[in-house]
Amino acid sequence: MPLPLAEFLFQSQDVLQDAWLHEAPGSGDLFSQGLSAVAAWMANPGARVSDALARDLSLLVQGSDGHPTTTNFRRLRDMVLRLWREQGGPALEDEVERFHDAVDAVEAAALEAHVQARLHAAREAAEEARERGAPAGPGGPRRWEDIFIHLGVGVAVMDAEDSAFVAANPALARMHGQAPEALKGLRLEDLVAPESRGALPRHMAAASSKPFHEYEALHLRRDGSRFPAFVHVTSLRDATGRRVGRAATVLDITQRRHGEAERQRLLATIEAERARLAAVLDQLPAGVLIAEAPSGRLLLGNRALESLLGHPFRPASSLADYEGSHQMFTADNVPLADDAWPMARALRTGETRQAEPLQVRRPDGTTAHLLGSSAPVRDRDDHIVAGVVTLVDVTERRRAEEAAREAAQFGERLIAIVSHDLRNPLNAIQLSVTRLLHGDALQERDRKAVSRIARSGERMARMISELLDFTRGRLGGGIPIERVSGDVRSVVRQAVEELEAAWPERSLALNVGPGRYEGAWDAERLLQVVSNLGGNALQYSPPDSLVRFTLTDADAFVVLEVHNGGEPIPPDLLPHLFDPFRRGGGNTHGGLGLGLYIVEQVVKGHGGRIEVRSRASEGTVFRVLLPRAAP
Repeated sequence: MPLPLAEFLFQSQDVLQDAWLHEAPGSGDLFSQGLSAVAAWMANPGARVSDALARDLSLLVQGSDGHPTTTNFRRLRDMVLRLWREQGGPALEDEVERFHDAVDAVEAAALEAHVQARLHAAREAAEEARERGAPAGPGGPRRWEDIFIHLGVGVAVMDAEDSAFVAANPALARMHGQAPEALKGLRLEDLVAPESRGALPRHMAAASSKPFHEYEALHLRRDGSRFPAFVHVTSLRDATGRRVGRAATVLDITQRRHGEAERQRLLATIEAERARLAAVLDQLPAGVLIAEAPSGRLLLGNRALESLLGHPFRPASSLADYEGSHQMFTADNVPLADDAWPMARALRTGETRQAEPLQVRRPDGTTAHLLGSSAPVRDRDDHIVAGVVTLVDVTERRRAEEAAREAAQFGERLIAIVSHDLRNPLNAIQLSVTRLLHGDALQERDRKAVSRIARSGERMARMISELLDFTRGRLGGGIPIERVSGDVRSVVRQAVEELEAAWPERSLALNVGPGRYEGAWDAERLLQVVSNLGGNALQYSPPDSLVRFTLTDADAFVVLEVHNGGEPIPPDLLPHLFDPFRRGGGNTHGGLGLGLYIVEQVVKGHGGRIEVRSRASEGTVFRVLLPRAAP
């Protein structure tokens, strides 16, 4: 979990110091002291930086030419904030503001120590020169005057009594669009914009009661424009401790305020995007859950998720808290262990799952059937930073599927029962018709009527047989196959002879290629395949056309082809040719449309396959590949 900025400063000293030494070799100890001072100020805002520490840190504001510089403290700000955000630090405005205030306080103390050190050195040099009777050298008062003049930070020395400016350096004058001479005799309130003057007496009172005081105010330029300034006021005291004046340093923090404004704009943009995302998620029909890695702390749950779970979204701080929020089970009603939760797998192992069947128990006792999809969210370095789980309620769909399945099973059982019970009266009819046809008592006219009854009975028997095969295939997992060793040629010849007897007006041909045709088959079922394919070919081809049967030896397979020269099968019908209850156009035999379905089931039961091609140039060919042995 990302650390607050103050803790980050304490716990990441080594990381920050390594980064500092990479950019500014040789100043690691000073940098560590500066970080510790900033962290201490953040822990205790307004605390005074000790004189000893301020003197040490004064080296950070000393440029190579001896003049003060803000480069090092600016680098410190940028580096800390960059590394903190890279490790996932939250963009909290108050915490970042306290950090800037802490850096400002430490930098001001270091700057003050630097100025006091220069002043002290100048006094000592002047005293030493006076004792020697020599003129002041380059390290004396003249050197201090150069520092005062060239310092990039605004400095003013004020009278102890009326706080009027005794001296002001050029940097302070430039900030306010004035000449340095024009500032003498003015007071701080003369440089402050009217809207900030109300708080100035309070700040000056605080500066009188404490060793130093810092504050921000809006300052005024000569042309009337404003700029934000950070002011550090220090009391100047003599050897007896009596205040003899005040020194004020003024920093133009316009760029800092611009940075803060940009940060605020970015935060507002992020918040707006987050609000839009939340609005979109709330409109989704699927439940969405988002958690951070690696803890599993829940960040977001949308409205649909609350509906699925049956209670409001409950944020959890870790994966271990999930069970109390929602009881999840597998599709087989087995409770999910902590490490088996979709979110846990996404966060810990990076596993991605799609449409995983799940169940959830609601507080009201109902159970929801869900399809869960889970995935990790990775950053640019491929590290898992979050996890997302989506849940779709399929409870009603499952109920509908179950109802449809029960209805289908009921219908199929009904067909099986009816088909079976119809055979008894049909057998009695066929037996009676056979006796009548073989007797001598029928007149010729009656014999024709009985023959029609016989043919209709045979067709009914065939339809009942197809219905029974269909229900066996649907209810029993396929049409049962009983393999017995035999020669498939005898089966095909028998089927062709029966078709010739049933269709005496049609021409049929059987071509058997050289080779071996022994194998293990269910002869009765294969007879059904050849009969159905041949009958189908005869039914959908012109009366004067030839229907050809071809047997071929193909090593481990035997290949049967049934060819007819009728109109090609429409392309849109080909994908559904073997569906049950499909009947092609021109069917005049009143079939149920189960013949090709049963053919396919018998072929599959033998471990084979059936193919069909149909073109106007060559007619229609059904090709059956049968393995010699069970797969």
